[in-house]
Amino acid sequence: MTAEPVPHPPRQPPCRGCRGPAPPVLNRAGRRHDRDAARAGARPGSGQAGQIVTKALTTDGLRPAEREAFWRHAMSDFRRVTIAKVGAGTFEGSIRSSRIGRLLVANVRSTAQDIRRTPRDISPSEQEYFHVLLVASGAGRVSQDDRHAEFHPGDWVAYDSFRPVQLLFQNDWDAYSLTWPRETVQLSESERRLMTARRMDGSTGLTGVVSRFLLDLARTSEHMPAAQSEPALLQASDLVASLLSDYAVPSEAARGCHQRTLILRIKDYIGQRLCDPGLGPPEIAAAANISVRYLHKLFETEHHSVSQYIKGLRLERSRRELLDPRNVSRPIAAIAFGCGFGDLSGFNRAFKDAYGTSPRQLRTASP
Repeated sequence: MTAEPVPHPPRQPPCRGCRGPAPPVLNRAGRRHDRDAARAGARPGSGQAGQIVTKALTTDGLRPAEREAFWRHAMSDFRRVTIAKVGAGTFEGSIRSSRIGRLLVANVRSTAQDIRRTPRDISPSEQEYFHVLLVASGAGRVSQDDRHAEFHPGDWVAYDSFRPVQLLFQNDWDAYSLTWPRETVQLSESERRLMTARRMDGSTGLTGVVSRFLLDLARTSEHMPAAQSEPALLQASDLVASLLSDYAVPSEAARGCHQRTLILRIKDYIGQRLCDPGLGPPEIAAAANISVRYLHKLFETEHHSVSQYIKGLRLERSRRELLDPRNVSRPIAAIAFGCGFGDLSGFNRAFKDAYGTSPRQLRTASP
């Protein structure tokens, strides 16, 4: 769901040159070596390796008059949403959520309702997430990017948390949600807008196979060894991205499966090392066991260079940090260096070029 009541994930720990372990090395298929997967530590939007956090909430035992207010609070505990009751009768609902590494899983059962994430619910300082909703029982509709998709038991749909979305359930429903940090499902803007809010048939073909895999993953997530959460997350995100890529523009869909998987893993590696000011093509290529030339070739279809991609991520992270009210007393220089910039003047110039305002002006203007 959009609003799993999972504790807000901790911030990204420092990389090399700050503190903490070095990130894993990728093999030729773009995946982590087993020894590195087993020891994957905290990442953006994750808990520590070995940590499984489970939380359960229910309206059972509450007076009918208290249930709707309780439910709205529970559903907004992780992601702020606007909820409207649909139909008459007593409101009921339960949520059981787990965070295993970077994978967030929730089982939500409830009576009919209209769940929306409106522009007012979305804060520019929030971390961005990608969601897959698997319907166990009931039926509904998802709407995003001016597209609507009806879904039924067994089906699954994908949507983003950082753009307005609506989930409408006209009757009682039971669904599982798998949530990944955005950086683990690296898609271009055009891809995201073409992939979300599409029904993936859970009864036939490859989409059915993936539906059953995701449903089994969601149902058994609490019993998964924590060290296996990262490989499971990466496999699931690869399957989802590969199937949804059928809706991408022809130039994107033409990529081979191996190439797509490799570049997704490279982007994930970059996201983990972003605070290292020395991060660059030679280190990235070495981690992926490819040449620097081939790395640049992979990014030709991304419409920006490797260095531009890294700078863009650092600028976006710094923008979120500046807008986060928890950082109001943190020096701008500390934010810049923490996001991987090597000097303050260069950061200020790049930030103004990208956003049309200086970091100080952005912070002053924010409420």
